[in-house]
Amino acid sequence: MKKNLKYLILILLLGLSAALWGCMATVGSPTTPSPLKKTGEAPKAAMLPIISSNDQAVSSHATGHLEKCLQDRNAFNFVPKEKVEQAVAAGRYDMTKIFGLSTAEYKALASALGVDYVLHGIVAVRKSLKFTGWRKDVDVYIKLYDGKSGESIDSWRSMTDFAFSDASTELDAKKMGAAAAAHICEKMGQSGF
Repeated sequence: MKKNLKYLILILLLGLSAALWGCMATVGSPTTPSPLKKTGEAPKAAMLPIISSNDQAVSSHATGHLEKCLQDRNAFNFVPKEKVEQAVAAGRYDMTKIFGLSTAEYKALASALGVDYVLHGIVAVRKSLKFTGWRKDVDVYIKLYDGKSGESIDSWRSMTDFAFSDASTELDAKKMGAAAAAHICEKMGQSGF
């Protein structure tokens, strides 16, 4: 009887461990979000560079991949990056503010670019100690601003514990940015964008 009880406890502990392991949010590799392509004319939008205080390469790749994903799904019709850069320079907007621009600045920028929406966000790359060793995790926060009012109308966050199949991915900014952007793009699709 005691032997059966030991096996039962062992099985319960293994089952609990497996259940807890399955609850952890992980991303195996950059994936393409579900192909929910909208029909009709997409609203015009400006994608401001996603800012980063500690890893500009991941930030740059996340910006490009998110813009491409949303454009491919026909969620937005983005103005060219060069036009956005010119408008930011002409308006002397401080793109280094971690909390973004003011409502009036988003409104003025949208007006200058002739867009319905402005997307802007931040990315942080964090180093953490896991059972498998030191890892880098990407935290992306994107906000959507209304072009007419400059007010924030929606936001999405991807704070995922990345588990990559090969060790080199943790150091590869392009893969990390693509994975984070794919996760945000999928969340945006689920909320109607």
